[in-house]
Amino acid sequence: MASEFVEYAKTFIGVRYVWGSVNPSVGLDCFGFVNAVAKHYDITVPRTSVSFTNLGTPVTVEEAKPGDIILFTGTDLRKRIVGHMGIVTGNENGELQFIHSSSGKKNGVNISGLTNYYKSRLVKIIRILPLQEDRVVS
Repeated sequence: MASEFVEYAKTFIGVRYVWGSVNPSVGLDCFGFVNAVAKHYDITVPRTSVSFTNLGTPVTVEEAKPGDIILFTGTDLRKRIVGHMGIVTGNENGELQFIHSSSGKKNGVNISGLTNYYKSRLVKIIRILPLQEDRVVS
């Protein structure tokens, strides 16, 4: 299921960034993007990015696999509260990549590498797949 999850996530590449939106036809913020992918698979996720903080099984950068959820601080690095998120798309030879909806230079849904900028904001990576039968992340 994880590979299908990632491939579906990639269908959103190019959707523009719109803060607070969970509607792909309008645009998506980072949470809206993860929510749209999860919703396609009947997975119920929390309503905000910060609510992902204590979900799933934490994994290290080295253990991260496609389909894992990657959580970052917001732009204020002093606050170690989740404010941005994405989905891991690959992790080969120490090069982790993730897809997310960004308000930055690559405005909208795109794939980024875990650069020093993102490493400085990394809060944690969580594994939510495979899911329980009820398809609710807990």
